[in-house]
Amino acid sequence: MTNTTTTKDVANDVAETSGTIAEKASATYASAKESVTDAAAKSRDAVSSAARSTAETVKAHPGATAAIVAGAAAAIAGAAFGASKLIEKKREADATPKVPPSAT
Repeated sequence: MTNTTTTKDVANDVAETSGTIAEKASATYASAKESVTDAAAKSRDAVSSAARSTAETVKAHPGATAAIVAGAAAAIAGAAFGASKLIEKKREADATPKVPPSAT
């Protein structure tokens, strides 16, 4: 009989512990969900505010905006041109046969 009583006690302890763990996990999930929802709302508000601010700045200073865009485009074009020249040089170097100088 002692083994049966001990087994029931252990089963009850396991059931209680399982319930406690499930409650804690559920509370943790709810808290995490709330935190993520809050963070998403704050991020959405920040992005929306930044977009509005950018649009207002562009409307207020169209000349400066055009100059910035032109400068960025020139920088990107220059980087692409430089990269293409480096790639071209590498291909030429790889195509040149490697002949060691003769020992004289």
